[in-house]
Amino acid sequence: MKRGIIATAFVLLGFVFPGVANAETPPGCASAGQIGSTAYIKFQGNNIASVKQFAGCGSNWSYVYMWESFRNSGHHWITQTAVAVYSSASDSTPDSHQGGKADPYDPKELWSKPASTLTKCTAAYGLVSVAQDYSYNKYTGKRC
Repeated sequence: MKRGIIATAFVLLGFVFPGVANAETPPGCASAGQIGSTAYIKFQGNNIASVKQFAGCGSNWSYVYMWESFRNSGHHWITQTAVAVYSSASDSTPDSHQGGKADPYDPKELWSKPASTLTKCTAAYGLVSVAQDYSYNKYTGKRC
């Protein structure tokens, strides 16, 4: 009886929180963990992607996860991600983007290349270009 109730609860959670992004870890660095908060890219008023920053193994990574609700929408997209690097905590515009990576073929998720930026102020950058529409981007909060 208890197992049935628990199983039902997990199924219902899937309906209450559809499309929640569950990032794993960057390729080649199982000890990395998320730093900072998650940013969300919107299209037509709905969240379509999560942008996160990870640190570990001497590097930072940026990560974009496309939500299942958008992946099932019939749209096609291109995704880009990179680690944005700032000179100081007070800067509002990044000096550069490192570890950049793009995937033009409707990716479910995309990791940047590792960026040796642990001693700098950084944020994860994500961009989604929806076919026959516009590009939408977002930065996570800066971490110094």
